[in-house]
Amino acid sequence: MHKIPGVSVIMSVFNGEDFLADAIKSVLNQTFTNFEFIIVDDGSNDSSLAIIQSFQELDSRIKIIVHKNQGLAKSLNIGIEHSIGKYIARIDADDLCYESRLEKQFAFMEANHKVDLIGSSVDVINEDGLITAIKKQITDFENIFKKRFLLSPILHITFFGKKSFFEKNNGYRDSFIFAQDYDLVLRGLDSGSIILNMEEQLVQYRDFQRKINPSKFIQQFRITELAIKLSRERSKFGKEVSDLNLEFQKIRKVKSFEIFMVNIFLKTYFLEYSLANKALRSFINILVFIVNPDLRRLLVRDFRAYKLQSKK
Repeated sequence: MHKIPGVSVIMSVFNGEDFLADAIKSVLNQTFTNFEFIIVDDGSNDSSLAIIQSFQELDSRIKIIVHKNQGLAKSLNIGIEHSIGKYIARIDADDLCYESRLEKQFAFMEANHKVDLIGSSVDVINEDGLITAIKKQITDFENIFKKRFLLSPILHITFFGKKSFFEKNNGYRDSFIFAQDYDLVLRGLDSGSIILNMEEQLVQYRDFQRKINPSKFIQQFRITELAIKLSRERSKFGKEVSDLNLEFQKIRKVKSFEIFMVNIFLKTYFLEYSLANKALRSFINILVFIVNPDLRRLLVRDFRAYKLQSKK
């Protein structure tokens, strides 16, 4: 008789061959062993599927689902639909779990039954796997709720929640090609879910910011703003009133001039620190602030978030 897993770990993969093996190993090497590992291959055309299959031959906890490319949100929903664990844990195909992650998050949830979803702080790593920063998350619910429109309340790769939380909130929205997790968290908070973070770093998050596509950057920011707008509507009217089809039509319209400005902004943002580069970055920020409404709102929100964090 098979033991019902306490946790279902969900990973969506699309052409993730570069870091996939290490990501899978970090899950299989957990000190907590009562889990199933559902890996959804979202139509990869590299060696991702072969890598996944090679691990499945060695560990029966891995379940593979293969389908044509449908996007991250759809893949995650498929994984959740096929899961049988009490809790759902997320991890991406290029990030790494510390070996005690599942054990500590499982113990926390078992001891705090009113909590629906938890995350944790993370160590930020580069493409070589070197730690470059520590990203600390807010741990108390009052501040998570208060700052939910300024700071991401919980990092997606640290998600560990009741399966009922995902079902209650209808999972991820397929239409959100970015900010799927942020939208889900806001919908959860709006429906009364309790969401917290553990202070400890339990995951290594791989940062690819230097390779950001300007057009995708703009769309991601606009979709993030849409998630906030919809949350405000739910609070004010008790339901969403925006036409999502119309909203996404506007989001997809990215002008060449906007891409040009964002490209300049991103290139200066990641310059090595020096007084000259600091002056250049400040000049570009002022220019962007004046001419680009998307980045203007982004800079204002980042500044307000920085001020809030500095008061912690």
